[in-house]
Amino acid sequence: MVHTTTLVADHKGMTVPKAVGDEFVVNANINITTYTEDGEIITAASLGLSSIHAVLITGQETDSNLALQRFVVELSATGAYESATSFALVGMVASTGVESANGDLGIIRVRVYGNL
Repeated sequence: MVHTTTLVADHKGMTVPKAVGDEFVVNANINITTYTEDGEIITAASLGLSSIHAVLITGQETDSNLALQRFVVELSATGAYESATSFALVGMVASTGVESANGDLGIIRVRVYGNL
């Protein structure tokens, strides 16, 4: 698994988590350059957080090689993420639902809620 996480600047140019009610929210681009099966593990620390409460996928890179990909945030049978401090992004082949083969799967934009 090889990826880079880049926090996305808001309209004021800030790239740190922001308070939303009792939680903090951060937007990030996850660039998966070498994907391996079982998902790409993203940690709260890489997002400037100490815990993760919710993850939304808000977009993904597309081109002729990536157009058939879709991503899901993996959940356990109880609805839990990888842990309280991480989540797994799983790349799927859109037409079959089979997990993607190894390779560069591009950029996925996420919005993550948690605590500092």
